[in-house]
Amino acid sequence: MKRIVYTLMQVLGLIAAWYAADRASAWLGLPFSGGVVGLVVMVVLLHSGLLRPTAIEHGADWLLSNMLLFFIPLVVSVVQFTGLLKQDGLRLFAAIGIGFTCVMVATALTVEWACRFERGRRLRRLRSVRGAQ
Repeated sequence: MKRIVYTLMQVLGLIAAWYAADRASAWLGLPFSGGVVGLVVMVVLLHSGLLRPTAIEHGADWLLSNMLLFFIPLVVSVVQFTGLLKQDGLRLFAAIGIGFTCVMVATALTVEWACRFERGRRLRRLRSVRGAQ
């Protein structure tokens, strides 16, 4: 029960962070969504050490494991616009495919960069520990 409450608090914290970033983006009139602002803020907080990964790990894992639930309304709305799909379906699916591919490539490159960065950091820390002995 304690873990469920802990995960719920992390999810609520992530939602609050997203909402604050979304409001800040709208208030500042930025040309991109609050999700992007929140992502940048989260990366800065994690890299600076002000936010530990363990503080959001369970909530983020839960959100990722249940991501499909967030896309069900999208599927229902697509069914409602069959006329649009008949008329511009090929262009829409091409745009979705290109967008999906770009997101996946950017995500893969970002994860690869983060893993290399983390490995380098661990290696430097290990070398400094061994050098001190």
